[in-house]
Amino acid sequence: MKRLIGYTAALCLLAFTVGCGGVTSTGTLAYISNSTGTGFTVYTVNTDGTLTTSSISPQSAPTPAGDGPKVMQIAANGKWAYYLDNAGNTIYGYYRDGNGTLTAQIGTWSVSGGTSGYGASALVIHPNNMFLYASLPNYLGGAIAIYSIDQSTGILTQVGSNIQLDYPISQLVMTTSGGAIFGLSPASNFKTSGGQTITGKQAVLFWTVNSSSGLLTGPIATPVGVSPNYMVLSANGSYMYVLDNTATTLINATTIVNGQSVSCATLSSTSAAYTGCYSPNIYGYNVSTSSTTPLSPMAGTSVGGGNVFNENADLITGIFPSNPVAGVTTNDTHFLFVANQGSHNVSVFKLNATSGQPTEVLGSLSTVNGISVSSASPFDCGSGCSTPSFAAVAKANNALYLLDINAGRIFQFAVNENTGQIRALSPASVGAETATSHPAWITIR
Repeated sequence: MKRLIGYTAALCLLAFTVGCGGVTSTGTLAYISNSTGTGFTVYTVNTDGTLTTSSISPQSAPTPAGDGPKVMQIAANGKWAYYLDNAGNTIYGYYRDGNGTLTAQIGTWSVSGGTSGYGASALVIHPNNMFLYASLPNYLGGAIAIYSIDQSTGILTQVGSNIQLDYPISQLVMTTSGGAIFGLSPASNFKTSGGQTITGKQAVLFWTVNSSSGLLTGPIATPVGVSPNYMVLSANGSYMYVLDNTATTLINATTIVNGQSVSCATLSSTSAAYTGCYSPNIYGYNVSTSSTTPLSPMAGTSVGGGNVFNENADLITGIFPSNPVAGVTTNDTHFLFVANQGSHNVSVFKLNATSGQPTEVLGSLSTVNGISVSSASPFDCGSGCSTPSFAAVAKANNALYLLDINAGRIFQFAVNENTGQIRALSPASVGAETATSHPAWITIR
Protein backbone atom coordinates (compact mmCIF):
# COMPACT_ATOMS: atom_id res chain seq x y z
CA MET A 1 0.00 0.00 0.00
CA LYS A 2 1.36 3.39 -0.93
CA ARG A 3 2.09 5.75 1.93
CA LEU A 4 0.94 9.33 1.56
CA ILE A 5 2.40 12.43 3.21
CA GLY A 6 -0.90 14.06 4.14
CA TYR A 7 -4.46 14.78 3.26
CA THR A 8 -4.37 16.94 0.17
CA ALA A 9 -8.10 17.55 0.19
CA ALA A 10 -8.08 18.87 3.74
CA LEU A 11 -5.17 21.30 3.75
CA CYS A 12 -7.11 24.25 5.11
CA LEU A 13 -9.02 22.15 7.64
CA LEU A 14 -5.75 20.90 9.07
CA ALA A 15 -4.78 24.52 9.70
CA PHE A 16 -1.25 24.26 8.37
CA THR A 17 0.40 27.57 9.03
CA VAL A 18 1.18 28.27 5.40
CA GLY A 19 -2.51 29.07 4.95
CA CYS A 20 -4.63 28.95 1.84
CA GLY A 21 -4.37 32.50 0.61
CA GLY A 22 -2.28 34.11 -2.10
CA VAL A 23 1.39 33.39 -2.56
CA THR A 24 3.92 36.21 -2.38
CA SER A 25 7.70 36.37 -2.15
CA THR A 26 9.41 36.73 1.21
CA GLY A 27 12.46 38.37 -0.36
CA THR A 28 14.50 35.34 0.73
CA LEU A 29 16.53 33.27 -1.73
CA ALA A 30 17.56 29.61 -1.70
CA TYR A 31 20.86 28.87 -3.47
CA ILE A 32 21.21 25.22 -4.59
CA SER A 33 24.83 24.06 -5.02
CA ASN A 34 25.09 21.77 -8.06
CA SER A 35 28.17 19.77 -7.13
CA THR A 36 28.71 18.28 -10.59
CA GLY A 37 27.07 21.14 -12.48
CA THR A 38 28.14 24.62 -13.49
CA GLY A 39 26.91 26.71 -10.58
CA PHE A 40 23.90 27.56 -8.43
CA THR A 41 20.20 27.19 -9.12
CA VAL A 42 18.46 30.02 -7.28
CA TYR A 43 14.89 29.95 -6.00
CA THR A 44 12.70 32.56 -4.35
CA VAL A 45 11.16 31.42 -1.06
CA ASN A 46 7.47 32.36 -1.03
CA THR A 47 5.30 33.09 2.00
CA ASP A 48 3.72 29.62 1.78
CA GLY A 49 7.17 28.00 1.70
CA THR A 50 7.08 27.05 -1.97
CA LEU A 51 10.13 27.63 -4.14
CA THR A 52 9.84 29.42 -7.49
CA THR A 53 12.70 30.12 -9.89
CA SER A 54 14.33 33.46 -9.13
CA SER A 55 14.93 36.03 -11.83
CA ILE A 56 18.67 35.84 -11.03
CA SER A 57 18.88 32.06 -11.61
CA PRO A 58 21.16 30.46 -12.62
CA GLN A 59 24.36 31.79 -11.08
CA SER A 60 27.40 30.33 -12.80
CA ALA A 61 30.46 29.22 -10.84
CA PRO A 62 33.89 29.12 -12.51
CA THR A 63 34.96 25.76 -11.16
CA PRO A 64 36.71 23.01 -13.15
CA ALA A 65 34.41 21.10 -15.51
CA GLY A 66 32.36 18.51 -13.64
CA ASP A 67 33.58 19.91 -10.32
CA GLY A 68 30.78 22.29 -9.37
CA PRO A 69 30.23 24.10 -6.08
CA LYS A 70 29.35 22.29 -2.87
CA VAL A 71 29.30 24.13 0.47
CA MET A 72 28.45 27.85 0.22
CA GLN A 73 28.38 30.31 3.10
CA ILE A 74 27.26 33.95 2.98
CA ALA A 75 28.71 36.45 5.44
CA ALA A 76 26.29 37.93 7.97
CA ASN A 77 26.54 41.31 6.26
CA GLY A 78 25.14 39.71 3.09
CA LYS A 79 27.88 41.25 0.93
CA TRP A 80 30.27 38.32 0.47
CA ALA A 81 29.69 34.71 -0.55
CA TYR A 82 32.34 31.97 -0.32
CA TYR A 83 32.08 28.44 -1.62
CA LEU A 84 34.17 25.31 -2.18
CA ASP A 85 34.44 23.42 -5.42
CA ASN A 86 33.29 19.81 -5.10
CA ALA A 87 36.87 18.52 -4.77
CA GLY A 88 37.48 21.06 -2.00
CA ASN A 89 40.73 22.26 -3.58
CA THR A 90 39.75 25.93 -3.90
CA ILE A 91 37.75 28.53 -1.98
CA TYR A 92 35.95 31.02 -4.25
CA GLY A 93 34.81 34.45 -3.05
CA TYR A 94 32.18 36.68 -4.69
CA TYR A 95 30.56 40.01 -4.05
CA ARG A 96 26.81 39.69 -3.58
CA ASP A 97 24.44 42.40 -4.82
CA GLY A 98 21.33 43.55 -3.02
CA ASN A 99 19.19 41.34 -5.26
CA GLY A 100 21.31 38.29 -4.43
CA THR A 101 23.34 38.15 -7.64
CA LEU A 102 26.93 36.93 -7.29
CA THR A 103 28.72 39.66 -9.21
CA ALA A 104 32.47 40.33 -9.35
CA GLN A 105 34.82 37.69 -8.07
CA ILE A 106 36.70 38.69 -4.92
CA GLY A 107 39.35 36.04 -5.44
CA THR A 108 40.25 32.36 -5.24
CA TRP A 109 42.35 30.67 -2.58
CA SER A 110 43.97 27.27 -2.98
CA VAL A 111 43.53 24.98 -0.02
CA SER A 112 46.96 23.93 1.30
CA GLY A 113 48.65 25.58 -1.63
CA GLY A 114 46.43 23.74 -4.10
CA THR A 115 47.92 20.35 -3.26
CA SER A 116 45.61 17.75 -4.75
CA GLY A 117 44.11 15.45 -2.14
CA TYR A 118 44.06 18.03 0.65
CA GLY A 119 40.50 19.04 -0.21
CA ALA A 120 38.40 20.98 2.29
CA SER A 121 35.11 19.50 3.47
CA ALA A 122 33.37 22.42 5.20
CA LEU A 123 33.30 26.20 5.65
CA VAL A 124 31.86 28.44 8.37
CA ILE A 125 32.00 32.22 8.72
CA HIS A 126 32.14 34.06 12.05
CA PRO A 127 29.01 36.19 12.61
CA ASN A 128 31.21 39.29 13.02
CA ASN A 129 32.17 38.86 9.30
CA MET A 130 35.87 38.88 10.20
CA PHE A 131 36.93 35.20 9.90
CA LEU A 132 36.34 32.11 7.79
CA TYR A 133 37.20 28.56 8.89
CA ALA A 134 37.79 25.54 6.62
CA SER A 135 38.17 21.90 7.66
CA LEU A 136 40.81 19.84 5.85
CA PRO A 137 40.19 16.15 6.67
CA ASN A 138 42.86 14.93 4.26
CA TYR A 139 45.67 17.19 5.44
CA LEU A 140 48.12 15.03 7.40
CA GLY A 141 46.02 13.88 10.41
CA GLY A 142 43.29 16.41 9.71
CA ALA A 143 43.47 20.19 10.05
CA ILE A 144 41.59 23.49 10.21
CA ALA A 145 42.59 26.60 8.28
CA ILE A 146 41.66 30.08 9.54
CA TYR A 147 41.30 33.06 7.22
CA SER A 148 40.80 36.72 8.09
CA ILE A 149 38.33 38.63 5.91
CA ASP A 150 39.31 42.14 4.81
CA GLN A 151 36.41 44.32 5.92
CA SER A 152 36.62 46.55 2.85
CA THR A 153 37.22 44.04 0.09
CA GLY A 154 36.25 40.59 1.41
CA ILE A 155 39.69 39.25 0.47
CA LEU A 156 40.85 36.25 2.52
CA THR A 157 44.26 36.02 4.19
CA GLN A 158 45.25 32.86 6.02
CA VAL A 159 45.96 33.37 9.72
CA GLY A 160 49.14 31.44 10.45
CA SER A 161 49.53 27.84 9.27
CA ASN A 162 46.98 25.05 9.17
CA ILE A 163 46.09 23.86 12.67
CA GLN A 164 47.09 20.22 12.57
CA LEU A 165 44.80 17.83 14.44
CA ASP A 166 44.68 14.13 15.12
CA TYR A 167 41.05 14.18 13.97
CA PRO A 168 39.89 14.39 10.33
CA ILE A 169 36.87 16.74 10.33
CA SER A 170 34.01 16.28 7.86
CA GLN A 171 31.62 18.96 9.17
CA LEU A 172 31.86 22.28 11.01
CA VAL A 173 29.13 24.25 12.78
CA MET A 174 29.50 27.55 14.61
CA THR A 175 27.32 28.82 17.44
CA THR A 176 25.15 31.84 16.58
CA SER A 177 27.21 34.02 18.95
CA GLY A 178 30.46 32.99 17.27
CA GLY A 179 31.91 31.96 20.62
CA ALA A 180 32.54 28.34 19.66
CA ILE A 181 32.96 25.89 16.78
CA PHE A 182 32.06 22.21 16.73
CA GLY A 183 33.63 19.72 14.32
CA LEU A 184 32.58 16.15 13.55
CA SER A 185 35.19 13.43 13.12
CA PRO A 186 33.30 10.47 11.61
CA ALA A 187 34.41 6.86 11.33
CA SER A 188 35.10 7.31 7.62
CA ASN A 189 38.49 6.79 5.99
CA PHE A 190 40.23 9.73 4.32
CA LYS A 191 43.13 9.65 1.86
CA THR A 192 46.01 12.12 1.94
CA SER A 193 47.72 13.33 -1.23
CA GLY A 194 50.45 10.79 -0.52
CA GLY A 195 47.98 7.92 -0.34
CA GLN A 196 48.04 7.56 3.44
CA THR A 197 44.75 6.39 4.97
CA ILE A 198 43.42 8.45 7.88
CA THR A 199 40.50 7.15 9.90
CA GLY A 200 38.07 9.43 11.71
CA LYS A 201 37.83 9.22 15.48
CA GLN A 202 34.04 9.01 16.07
CA ALA A 203 33.96 12.19 18.09
CA VAL A 204 32.61 15.72 18.23
CA LEU A 205 35.32 18.32 18.76
CA PHE A 206 34.85 21.70 20.42
CA TRP A 207 36.87 24.93 20.24
CA THR A 208 36.30 28.34 21.77
CA VAL A 209 36.84 31.24 19.39
CA ASN A 210 38.65 34.51 20.03
CA SER A 211 36.44 36.97 18.18
CA SER A 212 39.26 39.54 17.86
CA SER A 213 42.05 37.31 16.52
CA GLY A 214 39.98 34.45 15.14
CA LEU A 215 42.23 31.96 16.93
CA LEU A 216 40.86 28.74 18.40
CA THR A 217 41.39 27.20 21.83
CA GLY A 218 40.96 23.44 22.08
CA PRO A 219 39.93 20.98 20.96
CA ILE A 220 37.93 19.11 23.56
CA ALA A 221 36.78 15.77 22.11
CA THR A 222 33.57 13.96 23.04
CA PRO A 223 33.47 10.36 21.75
CA VAL A 224 30.11 9.49 20.21
CA GLY A 225 28.47 6.48 18.58
CA VAL A 226 29.81 3.89 16.18
CA SER A 227 29.67 5.71 12.86
CA PRO A 228 28.56 9.30 13.49
CA ASN A 229 28.01 11.05 10.19
CA TYR A 230 26.11 14.28 10.88
CA MET A 231 25.62 16.68 13.77
CA VAL A 232 22.72 19.07 14.21
CA LEU A 233 23.26 22.11 16.43
CA SER A 234 19.86 23.48 17.41
CA ALA A 235 19.05 26.97 16.17
CA ASN A 236 19.22 28.36 19.70
CA GLY A 237 22.65 26.75 20.22
CA SER A 238 21.56 24.87 23.34
CA TYR A 239 21.36 21.31 22.04
CA MET A 240 23.37 18.96 19.84
CA TYR A 241 21.99 15.89 18.07
CA VAL A 242 24.43 13.46 16.45
CA LEU A 243 23.17 11.06 13.80
CA ASP A 244 24.77 7.66 13.34
CA ASN A 245 24.32 5.65 10.14
CA THR A 246 25.45 2.36 11.73
CA ALA A 247 24.59 2.29 15.44
CA THR A 248 21.11 0.91 16.15
CA THR A 249 19.07 -0.33 19.09
CA LEU A 250 17.02 -3.54 19.13
CA ILE A 251 13.40 -2.46 19.56
CA ASN A 252 11.41 -5.55 18.53
CA ALA A 253 12.10 -9.11 19.65
CA THR A 254 10.64 -10.64 16.49
CA THR A 255 9.72 -9.66 12.96
CA ILE A 256 7.88 -11.31 10.09
CA VAL A 257 9.86 -12.89 7.24
CA ASN A 258 7.94 -14.65 4.46
CA GLY A 259 4.91 -14.87 6.70
CA GLN A 260 6.87 -16.45 9.55
CA SER A 261 7.86 -14.95 12.89
CA VAL A 262 11.66 -14.71 13.16
CA SER A 263 13.78 -13.82 16.18
CA CYS A 264 15.47 -10.47 15.57
CA ALA A 265 18.53 -11.63 17.49
CA THR A 266 19.32 -14.08 14.68
CA LEU A 267 19.39 -11.47 11.92
CA SER A 268 22.53 -9.84 10.56
CA SER A 269 22.69 -6.15 9.75
CA THR A 270 22.67 -7.03 6.02
CA SER A 271 19.38 -8.92 6.26
CA ALA A 272 16.40 -7.31 4.54
CA ALA A 273 14.37 -7.94 7.69
CA TYR A 274 16.85 -6.12 9.95
CA THR A 275 14.96 -2.82 9.72
CA GLY A 276 11.89 -4.50 11.19
CA CYS A 277 13.84 -4.95 14.42
CA TYR A 278 16.44 -2.21 14.88
CA SER A 279 16.11 1.57 14.96
CA PRO A 280 18.91 4.10 14.30
CA ASN A 281 20.49 5.84 17.27
CA ILE A 282 20.41 9.61 17.73
CA TYR A 283 22.69 10.94 20.47
CA GLY A 284 21.45 14.00 22.35
CA TYR A 285 23.57 16.53 24.25
CA ASN A 286 23.13 19.77 26.15
CA VAL A 287 25.61 22.41 24.98
CA SER A 288 27.79 24.63 27.16
CA THR A 289 30.37 26.94 25.62
CA SER A 290 32.04 27.95 28.88
CA SER A 291 33.04 24.67 30.48
CA THR A 292 35.56 21.89 30.02
CA THR A 293 32.64 19.59 29.20
CA PRO A 294 30.92 21.39 26.31
CA LEU A 295 28.59 18.45 25.60
CA SER A 296 26.63 16.92 28.49
CA PRO A 297 24.55 13.83 27.66
CA MET A 298 20.78 14.27 27.74
CA ALA A 299 18.65 11.70 29.50
CA GLY A 300 17.74 9.43 26.61
CA THR A 301 14.55 7.43 26.08
CA SER A 302 15.99 4.42 24.26
CA VAL A 303 15.58 0.94 25.71
CA GLY A 304 19.36 0.77 25.27
CA GLY A 305 19.85 3.53 27.86
CA GLY A 306 22.31 6.41 27.86
CA ASN A 307 21.68 9.59 25.88
CA VAL A 308 20.21 7.64 22.96
CA PHE A 309 16.96 8.44 21.17
CA ASN A 310 15.50 6.17 18.50
CA GLU A 311 13.28 6.65 15.47
CA ASN A 312 9.82 5.10 15.30
CA ALA A 313 8.78 2.48 12.76
CA ASP A 314 6.47 3.39 9.89
CA LEU A 315 2.89 2.76 11.03
CA ILE A 316 1.98 1.19 7.70
CA THR A 317 4.98 -1.03 6.96
CA GLY A 318 6.32 -1.61 10.47
CA ILE A 319 9.80 -0.86 9.12
CA PHE A 320 12.21 1.38 11.02
CA PRO A 321 14.07 4.16 9.19
CA SER A 322 17.63 3.50 8.09
CA ASN A 323 20.81 5.43 7.30
CA PRO A 324 20.07 8.88 8.75
CA VAL A 325 22.37 11.27 6.89
CA ALA A 326 21.24 14.85 7.58
CA GLY A 327 19.07 16.92 9.88
CA VAL A 328 18.00 20.40 10.88
CA THR A 329 15.94 22.12 13.56
CA THR A 330 13.39 24.82 12.96
CA ASN A 331 14.66 28.32 13.64
CA ASP A 332 12.58 28.46 16.82
CA THR A 333 14.03 25.10 18.00
CA HIS A 334 10.56 23.54 18.24
CA PHE A 335 11.19 20.61 15.91
CA LEU A 336 14.03 18.38 14.65
CA PHE A 337 13.89 16.83 11.17
CA VAL A 338 16.04 13.81 10.29
CA ALA A 339 16.53 12.71 6.66
CA ASN A 340 16.80 8.92 6.38
CA GLN A 341 18.52 8.02 3.13
CA GLY A 342 18.13 4.26 3.32
CA SER A 343 14.37 4.33 3.90
CA HIS A 344 13.64 7.49 1.86
CA ASN A 345 11.71 9.22 4.63
CA VAL A 346 11.84 11.97 7.25
CA SER A 347 11.53 11.52 10.99
CA VAL A 348 10.15 14.51 12.90
CA PHE A 349 10.68 15.16 16.62
CA LYS A 350 9.18 17.77 18.90
CA LEU A 351 11.88 19.27 21.13
CA ASN A 352 11.26 19.86 24.82
CA ALA A 353 11.55 23.60 25.43
CA THR A 354 13.47 23.08 28.68
CA SER A 355 15.63 20.01 28.15
CA GLY A 356 15.85 19.71 24.35
CA GLN A 357 14.80 16.05 24.55
CA PRO A 358 13.26 14.91 21.26
CA THR A 359 9.88 13.15 21.21
CA GLU A 360 8.82 11.78 17.84
CA VAL A 361 5.62 13.15 16.33
CA LEU A 362 2.80 10.64 16.80
CA GLY A 363 -0.32 10.10 14.75
CA SER A 364 -2.73 7.46 13.55
CA LEU A 365 -3.71 5.35 10.56
CA SER A 366 -6.72 6.08 8.40
CA THR A 367 -7.98 5.11 4.97
CA VAL A 368 -8.47 7.65 2.20
CA ASN A 369 -9.96 6.36 -1.08
CA GLY A 370 -8.90 2.86 -0.16
CA ILE A 371 -5.31 3.85 0.60
CA SER A 372 -3.79 3.61 4.08
CA VAL A 373 -2.52 6.97 5.30
CA SER A 374 -0.39 7.68 8.36
CA SER A 375 -0.26 11.01 10.14
CA ALA A 376 2.69 9.90 12.26
CA SER A 377 6.43 10.23 11.79
CA PRO A 378 8.31 9.02 9.77
CA PHE A 379 6.91 10.69 6.65
CA ASP A 380 7.66 9.43 3.15
CA CYS A 381 9.77 11.90 1.17
CA GLY A 382 7.62 11.56 -1.94
CA SER A 383 7.41 10.04 -5.38
CA GLY A 384 10.80 10.05 -7.09
CA CYS A 385 12.70 10.74 -3.87
CA SER A 386 15.46 8.14 -3.77
CA THR A 387 18.49 9.62 -2.00
CA PRO A 388 17.66 12.44 0.43
CA SER A 389 20.99 13.89 1.44
CA PHE A 390 20.60 17.38 2.92
CA ALA A 391 17.87 19.27 4.81
CA ALA A 392 17.04 22.92 5.41
CA VAL A 393 14.09 24.92 6.71
CA ALA A 394 12.53 28.21 5.64
CA LYS A 395 13.21 31.21 7.85
CA ALA A 396 9.50 31.34 8.72
CA ASN A 397 9.68 27.71 9.94
CA ASN A 398 6.74 26.80 7.71
CA ALA A 399 8.59 24.69 5.15
CA LEU A 400 11.18 21.91 5.00
CA TYR A 401 13.43 21.29 1.99
CA LEU A 402 15.17 17.99 1.19
CA LEU A 403 17.87 17.77 -1.45
CA ASP A 404 18.01 14.49 -3.35
CA ILE A 405 21.51 14.20 -4.75
CA ASN A 406 20.77 11.40 -7.23
CA ALA A 407 17.31 12.52 -8.36
CA GLY A 408 18.55 16.08 -8.92
CA ARG A 409 15.47 17.42 -7.12
CA ILE A 410 14.55 19.53 -4.12
CA PHE A 411 11.50 18.13 -2.33
CA GLN A 412 9.46 20.72 -0.45
CA PHE A 413 7.06 20.24 2.44
CA ALA A 414 4.72 22.40 4.48
CA VAL A 415 5.31 22.15 8.23
CA ASN A 416 2.45 22.28 10.73
CA GLU A 417 4.02 24.57 13.29
CA ASN A 418 1.77 23.21 16.04
CA THR A 419 2.26 19.47 15.55
CA GLY A 420 5.38 19.15 13.37
CA GLN A 421 3.53 17.03 10.80
CA ILE A 422 4.60 17.63 7.21
CA ARG A 423 2.87 17.36 3.86
CA ALA A 424 4.05 17.81 0.30
CA LEU A 425 3.70 21.29 -1.15
CA SER A 426 2.62 21.86 -4.75
CA PRO A 427 4.67 21.13 -6.70
CA ALA A 428 6.11 18.39 -4.51
CA SER A 429 9.60 19.04 -5.87
CA VAL A 430 11.58 21.44 -8.03
CA GLY A 431 14.64 20.75 -10.13
CA ALA A 432 18.32 21.44 -9.66
CA GLU A 433 20.44 22.48 -12.65
CA THR A 434 19.96 19.09 -14.31
CA ALA A 435 18.85 15.61 -13.26
CA THR A 436 22.53 14.68 -12.91
CA SER A 437 23.99 17.86 -11.35
CA HIS A 438 23.94 16.31 -7.84
CA PRO A 439 22.56 19.12 -5.64
CA ALA A 440 24.59 18.93 -2.43
CA TRP A 441 23.85 22.03 -0.39
CA ILE A 442 21.19 24.69 0.07
CA THR A 443 21.92 28.16 1.43
CA ILE A 444 18.87 30.22 2.42
CA ARG A 445 19.43 33.94 2.70
